[in-house]
Amino acid sequence: MELVDRYMQAVEYYLPKGKKGDISRELRANIMDEIEAKQNDKAKDLDITEVSALLKRQGHPQKVAQAYSPLSPLVASEDMPLYKSAMIKALIFLFCYAILTAGNYLFEEQSVNAFAYLFVALGSFLDNIGLVLIVVTTSFYFAGKNGYLNKWRYPKWSPESLPKANAQIISKSDSVSEIATSVFALMMFSTPIWMDPISYEKLILGFAPDMQAWRIILSVLVSYSLISAVYRINKRYWTRTSLAVYVAEYLVYIATMLYLWTQPALVVVHNPQASDLNRIIEGLFTYGWLFGVFIFTLITVSLIRKWFKL
Repeated sequence: MELVDRYMQAVEYYLPKGKKGDISRELRANIMDEIEAKQNDKAKDLDITEVSALLKRQGHPQKVAQAYSPLSPLVASEDMPLYKSAMIKALIFLFCYAILTAGNYLFEEQSVNAFAYLFVALGSFLDNIGLVLIVVTTSFYFAGKNGYLNKWRYPKWSPESLPKANAQIISKSDSVSEIATSVFALMMFSTPIWMDPISYEKLILGFAPDMQAWRIILSVLVSYSLISAVYRINKRYWTRTSLAVYVAEYLVYIATMLYLWTQPALVVVHNPQASDLNRIIEGLFTYGWLFGVFIFTLITVSLIRKWFKL
């Protein structure tokens, strides 16, 4: 029958080559048996409308093929937690790579433009996110299909090793943003090292001559923040010790900003003719330190609340 032949051809289209013959013969036999049974009941051949209705009851050709030969999913449901964890780590690694790319861009362009830094970092991240998605998903597909994920699916554990019921989750986004901010800050503080003298002299803003020692002090503080942020990326929960150290880090920044608020201007305008701009910059930094203290105090209070809940 033509309709049966057309239906079987549609089903075979969705079947793997190695299974087409056996499945096709079995399915065709089942359909012909059903048609023959219907014809015996009616004592006459089925017309086109009746055959079409019988084939519709079989289901869509793709659905029938899937029932006979289920396709392997790209990522099995039991592997989704591991897949999600791997994808998050891959994206974090990609973002860190984008931050380094942006830092290298500033070095090549001899610039400290914050907008260019963010634009290059975001552009590098978006350019490569598709590749990361394909690589991770493809790796999981072949590893899961060949049974390699079984030993990684569920890591070793014991009830005693599980986090406490009141455990506080470490925010990955906070750690990533701290990494980006710290890298840019280090680029800013180390301009005399990586920037050529001509480009350095063209900078509008710079450290005041009598405040040059703060380059080293602030670089040390920011370097510690960068290292601790990288360390926290691989951690899922806060401990009382790690959170206490994080609170101490914020207290050091608050104390530093309060001290700088009482000192002469940290940043000045290089151009001696721009005295009006210099006064504006001094005013911005005067109130900027206090604003920073206010923001950091709010964050510290929230962290202390988390600490008491542990």
